Amino acid sequence: MKLSTRIYMDAALQNMKSVSFFTFLQVLIARLGASNFEIALSNSLPPLFCALSLAFLTRQLPVTRGVFLVSGYIRQFAFLSMALSVLLPNPIPYLLFFWSINAVAVMVTGAQQPAILRRWVEPAEFPKIFSNTKMIGIVIVTIGSFAIGHFLDAFQWMFPKNYVISMLVGCAATFAGMALIAELAPKERQPIRLTWVKPFQECDRRTWWMGLNHVGTAMVAPLFIIYHVNQLGLSNSQIASFVVTAGIVSTLMLPVARRAMDRYGVMKVYGVAVIGLAAAVLPYGWINSFWALLIVQGWLGLCLAIYEVASNSIMMNEAAKHKKEMAYFSDFQLVMNVGNAVGALLAGALIAVLPLWGCFVVIAVSRLVMYFAFQPSEAAAPAGMLEAAGSGVQAGR
Repeated sequence: MKLSTRIYMDAALQNMKSVSFFTFLQVLIARLGASNFEIALSNSLPPLFCALSLAFLTRQLPVTRGVFLVSGYIRQFAFLSMALSVLLPNPIPYLLFFWSINAVAVMVTGAQQPAILRRWVEPAEFPKIFSNTKMIGIVIVTIGSFAIGHFLDAFQWMFPKNYVISMLVGCAATFAGMALIAELAPKERQPIRLTWVKPFQECDRRTWWMGLNHVGTAMVAPLFIIYHVNQLGLSNSQIASFVVTAGIVSTLMLPVARRAMDRYGVMKVYGVAVIGLAAAVLPYGWINSFWALLIVQGWLGLCLAIYEVASNSIMMNEAAKHKKEMAYFSDFQLVMNVGNAVGALLAGALIAVLPLWGCFVVIAVSRLVMYFAFQPSEAAAPAGMLEAAGSGVQAGR
């Protein structure tokens, strides 16, 4: 099999896993009767365990086929356990437990895969590969969300088995993709010596500021689930329409955003995305029309795509300032995952004391204040390395 074919097949399979397993997982948790705190916890625990894996485990493991396969097998066990635990009488604690195990394993495979590919792919080929895998992901997630949303609604009479079937498809896809990449990993055996690691050694003010912005981004995810499922009672097809709309808008507008980064700088475009995300959620708790929500979700999807592209570009640019680049990459992802965990917990605390519309207002206003109050004063980062946009790791997936 050609190397490029193997890489693109893995990208397709991993995106199939994402859309069939994770797109509706938190919707499922809400439909199983989870409390608002449990919904917030489902957004917090996976990135928290991702952060722990990045801080103390991932950076210490050698890049070998054995390590990659073992982490992949643990990940697959966690996936299957999550899917089958839905059939238990009280599944939510089991879902959260096995999701946390998956988060630890996914950080190992996610960190090792780029190192494996670097042994086979010339550096000049990475922009083309990242661009193609990004487009593959958008197409699969857009079409897959529409198809799976309608499947879940059509077979709602067999709830929750309809979700289990979708999740098992994701299990098969991620295992097949792992096997494709494992064939490229070096076979030699290397000793594993785990020692105490001091995290956050390569974090500067800009990293912490971006982590603070990430906290605000993470706060809205559990509130969207609560609002869409528990308060508005939207169907899976309607929720899938949000993903489809965001995918279409992002596909059309990301090239424009990339040209803006080249012209105005990554930091300015990053700032526009952060402000756009905050402004969009300000009136969210008062919007009841599905079509109005669809427009707002399209805008949020575009801002989030630009935010992710800019964040990864800034990470690649800032790495040149650090002597220990790999440690910087680990610490950067660690701060982002800590932000995901803290943001979800703060959302759970807010919903306990405020109405939903009040939570959205507090998040929007505080995000704007934090962005302008703590913004680093140094000059904007250069605009290059946009090809890194497709390489970010999704927490806990």
